[in-house]
Amino acid sequence: MEGRMLKSLIEIEGMAIAGLIDEVTLEDCVEPPGWKKIVVVDRKGGMYETKCLEPQVAKRNYMVLSAYTVRWSSLIVYGEKETNLSPL
Repeated sequence: MEGRMLKSLIEIEGMAIAGLIDEVTLEDCVEPPGWKKIVVVDRKGGMYETKCLEPQVAKRNYMVLSAYTVRWSSLIVYGEKETNLSPL
């Protein structure tokens, strides 16, 4: 697990919802055979992974995280400046 930090699925989902994830992948686990883990890369290049998950759980959550990353994170506004509007 060189260069990767273990995080819970809920922590990774929170990062994705906040628009902090750039890349999501699935990797096979050695033990138990057939299980998978989700690996993500954040905006600063940090890598995180989940524990090994049952295949259907991993695939379903991968799809959700991918949707957050690809579709919805572009809708998040960062550091928008306030404008001085005069009250009517």
